[in-house]
Parts: sequence; C-alpha cells; structure tokens
Amino acid sequence: MKKILWQCVERIIGYANENNTKTLYLTGTEIRLMIYFLDPKFYIIKGNLPNSNSISTLLSQNLAAFHNFLLQKGFYMLIGSGMFLRVDSILNLKSRAMKVKQLSKDDEKKLNSTNLWISACLRCCLFLLDLNSGGSNLQTFTEQHYSEKNKLIMFIIHIMSVPCLLSSLDDNWLDMLKKSNIPLKIIEIMHNDDSLSQILNGLTGNNAIFLMGNIVELMLRSDLISLSISETQSNSSTQQFLNFIEIINSLLQYCQSLVSSKQLNMHYQYHPIFKWYSGKNDSKIPNSYFNLVIAQLECLWQRSFILKAFNHVLSFKSVVKDQSGLLKSRRKNSFNDKKVSLVSRKVTIDAIETKVVCRLYLSILKLLDGQNKNITMNLTYFPDLIPCLWKFLMRLGPKGNMEIFLSDSVIKDPEKEPFISILALFCICCNIWLTTKDDEELYDKQIPFSIENDIIPMSVFFNKFCFALLSHSSLEGCPPTIFESARKVLFQLHLKDSRRSFSREENIWLLIKDPKKSLPKSLKDLFKNKKSSSSSNSKDQMGMSFLERIQENDPISIKILNLLPHTIPFETRLDIFRDYLKKSIPNYSEATGIMIKVRRAHVLDDGYKQLGGVIDAKIKGRIRVKFINETGALEDGVDQGGPFKEFITQLIAEAFDPSYGLFAVTKNSLLYPNHQNTTTKIALYSFLGKMIARAIQEGILVDVQFARFFLSKMTGRAVFLEDLIGLDDELLKNIMIVKKYEGNIEDLGLYFAIDEEVNGKVISKDIMGGSRVTDDNKIQYSYYLADYKLNQQAKEQTRAFINGFQSMIPENWLRMFSPPELQHVLSGEDADWEVSDLRKYTVYHGGYFDQHISIRHFWSILEDMNLKDKSAFLKFVTSCSKPPLGGFRYLQPPFTIQMISDDSDSNQPRSRLVVRSLLSSIGHSKSALKGRLPMSSTCFNLLKLPSYSQKSVIKEKLKYAINSNTGFELA
Repeated sequence: MKKILWQCVERIIGYANENNTKTLYLTGTEIRLMIYFLDPKFYIIKGNLPNSNSISTLLSQNLAAFHNFLLQKGFYMLIGSGMFLRVDSILNLKSRAMKVKQLSKDDEKKLNSTNLWISACLRCCLFLLDLNSGGSNLQTFTEQHYSEKNKLIMFIIHIMSVPCLLSSLDDNWLDMLKKSNIPLKIIEIMHNDDSLSQILNGLTGNNAIFLMGNIVELMLRSDLISLSISETQSNSSTQQFLNFIEIINSLLQYCQSLVSSKQLNMHYQYHPIFKWYSGKNDSKIPNSYFNLVIAQLECLWQRSFILKAFNHVLSFKSVVKDQSGLLKSRRKNSFNDKKVSLVSRKVTIDAIETKVVCRLYLSILKLLDGQNKNITMNLTYFPDLIPCLWKFLMRLGPKGNMEIFLSDSVIKDPEKEPFISILALFCICCNIWLTTKDDEELYDKQIPFSIENDIIPMSVFFNKFCFALLSHSSLEGCPPTIFESARKVLFQLHLKDSRRSFSREENIWLLIKDPKKSLPKSLKDLFKNKKSSSSSNSKDQMGMSFLERIQENDPISIKILNLLPHTIPFETRLDIFRDYLKKSIPNYSEATGIMIKVRRAHVLDDGYKQLGGVIDAKIKGRIRVKFINETGALEDGVDQGGPFKEFITQLIAEAFDPSYGLFAVTKNSLLYPNHQNTTTKIALYSFLGKMIARAIQEGILVDVQFARFFLSKMTGRAVFLEDLIGLDDELLKNIMIVKKYEGNIEDLGLYFAIDEEVNGKVISKDIMGGSRVTDDNKIQYSYYLADYKLNQQAKEQTRAFINGFQSMIPENWLRMFSPPELQHVLSGEDADWEVSDLRKYTVYHGGYFDQHISIRHFWSILEDMNLKDKSAFLKFVTSCSKPPLGGFRYLQPPFTIQMISDDSDSNQPRSRLVVRSLLSSIGHSKSALKGRLPMSSTCFNLLKLPSYSQKSVIKEKLKYAINSNTGFELA
C-alpha cells in the first residue's frame, strides 16, 4: 500500500502522460486515492463495535505508518515541486485574463481544475500536520517518528516557499490553513531560534524571499497582523505582531548574507532583486515572479501597516515634558519618584517595540535597494512620524535630550546600543524630510519643529554626535554605519543655517575654534584613545594643535577635515586647500609641458580641440600658450604664465556666456548646465569642468557665478526645495500650492508629470509612472517635481562637468567647502576690501616705488573710491572684480604697477601684451583724452600707469580707463 501511495504522489505532481510535457496532471484516480488514505477521518470507528479500541489503534498505526513513509520519501518536497508548476499555470492564466478580459472556456476549465489540484494537495499536506483530528493514539504514535515541529518545518521549507503560492490561493484555501492554525503555528515555530536555524539551513536565497512574501500575505489575510488599530488590543496580539516582524527581519538578514552590492568572486550571479548573489539561482523561476513577491511585501511599507507598526510612537504623549523638573524635585516628593519611574518604564517598553520595527525597515532598505525610494518616501511623509520619532528619541535614557547616544560606550561601538536602529531610521527619513521643508514651514510657522526647542538642539546633537563618532573611528577603516546618515542630516541643517541663519551664533557649529592652538581638553578626550601611527610620539601629539595634526597627516584629523569641515574655521580650510593644490601639481619640465596655439577669435574651439583629449595628468602640468593674431601670425613673447591666464580667462568667459548655449541662467543671472543643449558633446562639459578646476589650481579668479544647487552638486551635497528660487519660480509656486492645498487635491486633476520645452515644443513627461496625485502622495509629488528639475533634467551635462572638475580636484578636497564657500574660492569674496592690503603686496617697475608722488596720489584716489569703482578697478587690472580669498598675498602673479610716459611710450620697454585704451569716446572731457590713459595687462595683473604730475589728472584718467570697454592688442 505504501508503494501504491508513493506511486500516486509521483503521478500527480507531474504531467498528464509521459509523452505530453505541456499538459499537467490535474485530476484522476491517483489523487482521490491519496486523499482517501491520508485523511484521518477515514480511520475513525463510529459506533460501539466489539474490540473497537484495538481496531482503532491498529488503524491509527497504519495511518501513522503511511505518514511516516511519505515524510521519509520527501513528500513535502515533491508536492512543493508540483505546486510550483501549478502556481505558474494559474499566474499565466490570470495574466492572460487581464489582457483579454475574459478567458476561453478551455482556459476557464483549466484554471478551475488547477485550483482543485492545489486544494487537494494542500489538504493532503495538512493531513500530515493535523494530528488532533486523528485521535490521541495517532498523535502518540506519530510523535515517536516525526514531531509536529519537524513536520511543520518541512511544510514551511517546501510548501510555504513555493513562489507566490499565497497570491494564487483563494479565500477557501486560506480557511483551510486557518482551521489548522497554520498562521499562528508558523509564527510560534519560526520565532524559536533552533527551529528558525533549521528552516534557514533548508532554504536558498530565492526560497527565503518567496517564503517571506507568502508569510507576509498569509498573516495579512489571516488578520494576525491586522491593520486596524484597537486601543484595547491584547498584549498577546501585540507580541504576535512583534514576533512576526522579527521573523521577517531574520529572513531579510539571511538573504543579505548572500548578497553584495558589487560583483565579487563569491557574488558573481546577477539577481533581479538582490543584485550580486552568491546563493543557488534557479533558472526555472521567471523574472516576473520577483515583481510579484515585491508586490506581496509592499504591504510592509504601506500607510496602514506603518500606522500599526509605529502606533505606540504616534500615540506617545509628551507626559515627560516636565521630566527634568520631576528629576530635580525627586528628593522632595516621593510621588514624583513613582511618576518618573512609571514614565521611564513606559518609554523603555515602547522603545523596545520601536527598535524591532526600525530594524525591520533598515533591513528592507538594505536588501531591497530598488524599493528604497518608495519605502523612505512613505515613511518620511507619514503624518507626524518624523516629529514624533524625534520627540520619542529625546525621551530615551535616564537623562533624555539624546545624551544616551553621546555616552562613551555608544560612541565607541554604536552597533551595541540597542536603540541605535531608531536613530538610524530617523536619520534616513529626516534627511529627505528636510529637503522639502520650505522657509515658511521651517522659520515662520515652525511646524512641526520649533527652532528653539527642536531644530537648534537637533543641530547641536548631530554636530557633537558626528564629530565624536569620527574621532573614535578606526585609523584606516570606515566610520560606523550610522555616521553617514547622521552626517547627511547634519549637513542639511548646516546648509539651511548658512542660507538663512537660525543658530544666531556660530558656536554651535565650530568645534575647533582656533586650529593653531593646542586642542581644548574636551577635544583631547576624543583623540586620547586613538593609537598614534607612531607610538613613541603619542604623548607629544596630545599637545599638538589641529593644524599640526593635519600637517603630520593624522588620519582622524584628516577625516574631520574632509567629512565635517564646518567644525573648522573657513580660513584654516582655505589654507589647507591651497597647500593641497600646491602639492598636487606635477613638476613637469619645459620639455614635458604642453604647447598649444590658439586663435584669439576661437579660444574655446582651439582650446578644446588641443586639450580635450589630453590625459588628466598632463592637464595638471604646465600648459604654454601661443596666441595667433587676426593676421594669422604667432604673437611674439615667452609664456611665463600670463598668456595661460589670459587663455583660460577668455575660454571660460566664452564657454559660460549664456548666448553660447552651454549654460543657462536663473533670473538672478546664476549659471547652471543647459539641459536643452542636446547637440553639444557631453565631453565638452567634462573639459570645462577641468578648466574651472585648473583656474582654481592656478589661483586665477574667474568671473563666473554658479547657481547654488549646482555648487551643491560640485561639493557632493544634496539640494533643497528652496534651490528652485530663481531657477523656476513658477514650478516652486505650484509645488507650494499643492503642498498647502486644504481641499481634496484630486479635484485639481493632477498627475505625476512635468511639462518641459523640447526643441520649441512643450511636452509632458511622466514621473513615477504618471499616477494620479492624491492627498496621501502630494508631498511625494512635490518632492519628485523638485527632484526632476534639480537632479534629473540636466543629469548628463551636470555629471560630465562634475566628473571633469573632480578629476582635477578630488571630491574629498571639495567637501571642505559649503556651496557659498566654493563660489568664493572660484571668484573671490563679495565683501569690501582694504586698499592697504593690496598696497602691502604690490610690486613696482620702471622707476616707481611706494613713496613716489604719483604712487601716493594713486593710493589716495583708490582709498576714496566706493566699492563699485574699486570692483571696476580690480576687473580692469586682474579680469576679476573680486579680491582673492585671504587677501592680496594670494594674488598670483602679484599686482604690479609699471611706469610709462604720459604722452608716449616710445622710450619704454616693449611689453608683450597690454590693454588698448579707447582712442575716442563721446561724452568724456577733453582732459581725459589728452595724453595717455592708464593701461593694464590682466594676464600679469599689471597696471601701466603714466607718471602724471597732478592728482586730479590721475583720478580722472584712472576712472575713465576702468569704466571703459577695452580690448587686447600687442604694443
């Protein structure tokens, strides 16, 4: 009989006949026979018959023998393989039904027959688990061979891991599982560490992800993770929910152990969900199944599930607002002691539950990379979740106020802190949340965060937390996992403060206030536990200043400089940056340098043709330039740096002129890559990035003002909603309307789409599938619109420019500066400047000296100029209207004043390059036109000043010259 039963099993799981591999076995004598002999009900004797007990025992033994025989032969594994084929058939038929709207009669019959086959086989599987219905004798006999635990483990491994099984089961089959108490049994057995270990040992990565999908759908449809929230829900249901979450998290972590973000020796297979995968990959599984399992898991990040998962946080009442006051008066009032104790106990219990939930989402985000955006957006914009999480975090620990996360034990090893997962998830979501907060919400209404009570304490905490983590990180390894997500929040807060200050004082950001002095004790403590690269001088290092540590290449100090630059004064970072640049320029000889010939009327074209294909190492080296004049002849002279400055200045001026089409401008005339320029080679943007970087390396200030969002990208930072100001005010206005719309947003008939002009035509481009905008997703809609405009629209052009820029200046050096600071590095300071500073570093030629009467008149006139005229003067002599950062000691070459005759320069040495003054102009006084005007050679930062006898003449001619439109020509 056992052999017959096994033959029935082998028969029913395959095809209708051996010669037909297209038609599955769906019904027949074999399946009816198997049901008959495995159903415990057929082994129960009804009525009072002689020797009924003996007969009943014999029958039970026979049934148990059948069960044990089938289990030994691999019954569940074989039925699972048969179910895989039938589920595949059902899903194909359902997919066809969606396309044709109605199946043919043959397909309908096939679908019903396949459903009946799965129903029959599922019954047989449950017969082997349903011990109680067979009587106590059956249970006792069977447990001697296969315990209920072992059978359930086999059921989970082979049946519950069938891809998308639950998606193909109707409610009738689900009732069968519920009657057998399968959902609760699965939670109970998988929450046991030993049982879970056995299950995981029997699974591949694919099995685990499909098991996860089926369990999630089973629990959801069985109401064991009911999405309705009840104030009176029992502790047992809460515990079942938490156990379920821990089971899913264990499966996620098991899958993660088989996954890598990069292709490695062990991880050589590409997986539709996991990316690079080291587990067993079943080629029989269609890729469409992986989309279906994601659909099964999606309920974990839907609003209803989030509501249940974070219910205790969302309903957390700030009963501890006066906690500090209670603590102060504990000695005076024993009632307060009890109140504080109850509050702390409630917070601790809630924190343990929150920790489990946060770990689940962190595991999902880590494994399901393709779903990150949807998951984080749903969490971030769930009403009140972010502010409630922050207030909840502020209550953790004996003292609250985030001090639990600043303790030595947490800083040294954050992963050991039980509640670090709560902070980690908050950081991920808060980073996104901050990007879409506009000034009205953050500064004016201060909803939901108060500047004084939330934003400033948050800034202070993350500043200290990130600094402490980095200071305690290993010398060569990476900082702890949470560091990067915490740093992103910190940078968002710092950038918002730098754009519109909320801190009211700089002290909350600067932690190393004087880098030239020995570190204060509070900072020494952060460094004292770190092993020096040379143990012999570790004592000496304790007395070193931060700047000295940088010069000694202390790895921790360098990490702080690169990753937390705002904690160090800007002037110090600028000095370090200049030192880096100086050391990075290769020392090429004349023979190894590059020589290019450039036509004055075609500087960009000629420069790109000759330098566009040159390797980066040579671009960093010496570039000698020879200009070709209008007649086609090479200009005389030896390039000692001046012509290169002129070349790069003119090239940048030409390329970044909006009329050229490579760059567009905001309404404030700030530049950013033009997304409509589809004809220009992307490589040209890369070349221009290199030229801007080369100008920085040479200390050449360029008169180019970039849009803030573009500067943010150049420094590797995120962009804000406010960056749309001036870029697309109409879009920003519409986003604000949507965000603050109080009615039913669906009445506006909006979809996830954006209009843009392409080749003179306005087209609508879908974003995120073009779905309808609802009240639930209107914040996501706002985010996606801003993201498209700021990040996606000119993505290729921006990436090319930044890649070129960073190929010359590494990104970690650029991270030293905020976007406004980088603009200062590029084009100098906006503030007024001291004439005395310029005078201090001026060089004189041709007979001039500092106390020469004409020179004294010149400096006196310059002192009396307003900022506008002083800027025009700088533009006249250096080609940039702003002074170099840090003062004129950094102007290269130094500002030089050369004496020339006031009527003729025939007796003067010939300069290779001078500025041609206007020979005539309407509206200027005759005295201005009488005699020679001052001239300049911007490539040498040279002013050619005639030796005028009167101060009034110097003043008039100088003002006339600096406000004239001049051109370049040979003397």
